[in-house]
Amino acid sequence: MKNYLRKLKHKRFIARYISDLHWDTINTVTTASATEWNDSISEHLYNNGVLIRKYERRRRWLKF
Repeated sequence: MKNYLRKLKHKRFIARYISDLHWDTINTVTTASATEWNDSISEHLYNNGVLIRKYERRRRWLKF
């Protein structure tokens, strides 16, 4: 039972983290389009995309 609760807590953490990354990406794109688009913003968005893929892959593994 303890392992189940630990896994459930981890699933919730990952879902929340993915949601935060999505919102951070949206806010970054909105801010960058209103101001100036530069290399650091492109790198930040790329890193967010990599993290989203990583944690979505981890979430798929946790389904089992």
